Amino acid sequence: MDPGQLKAILSLLADSDEEIVSKVRTKLFEMGEQTVREVLAASEPESIAQREAGRVLHLFREPDLEDQFKLLPTDPAGDIDLEEGAFTLAKLAYPDVEIPRYQARLDQMATDLAPQIAPNDHPIRVIRTFNHYLFEEQGFRGRNHGVDPDISYLNRVLDSKKGLPIAISAIYILLARRLELPIVGIGMPLQFIVKYKSSDGPEILIDPYNKGQVLTRNECAEILADLEAEFNEGMLPELPDRQILVRMMVNLVGTYEYLGKTEKSLALKRYIRALKPGIV
Repeated sequence: MDPGQLKAILSLLADSDEEIVSKVRTKLFEMGEQTVREVLAASEPESIAQREAGRVLHLFREPDLEDQFKLLPTDPAGDIDLEEGAFTLAKLAYPDVEIPRYQARLDQMATDLAPQIAPNDHPIRVIRTFNHYLFEEQGFRGRNHGVDPDISYLNRVLDSKKGLPIAISAIYILLARRLELPIVGIGMPLQFIVKYKSSDGPEILIDPYNKGQVLTRNECAEILADLEAEFNEGMLPELPDRQILVRMMVNLVGTYEYLGKTEKSLALKRYIRALKPGIV
């Protein structure tokens, strides 16, 4: 490696801006293991640059992403865990993503919200409280315009608080699970939504993309009509986590194909086949 380039990398790895450091780590990973070893060898002992280069080197010892998807733990019904799967997906664009940090953020959000919800609250009240916290206090918003992979990756959605309908819905589901609220994913065509599904109460459709708007089936039909699709009851299926993750991947395939990033779109198709053989 050119000495000037090596010096620049060492300097940037020690930058105080975490976003800059993250980008340098990602670039360093793309440059290959040998380059990372050169940077590590040139780092001062016990320095920040040495620590960050060591983190990147560790990534080369992990199983590749396709194997990580194949090795995702399953429950007795054969389903995977959405949270683990979605953060594994984030490694495609952010191989050094600090998953525990984002999980801790979700944990803290649940801790903040829990005192605002009483066990005997009516489901509508629970949903209103949940929505106020997530969309008004925390400022999460749907974003469905432009071609940006970051609006699909859970870590970046937590950072920017903007995401595709399915990504915002995933945040909604994962936060609800921490609070033991009966929220499930609904695979409506073209716009993913969720449902409050209690064992002894009403089933309530919710649109996290539109700040948690409660929907009737007629309103779902209107949304689909606006998108030039005809509604029927089969268009509101409850999806297991495996299918939610696959749908997130399918969205990214389209994004990367549009951007001309064939390598990433082909990788995603391999991951999809690892989760659901025969789908692509």
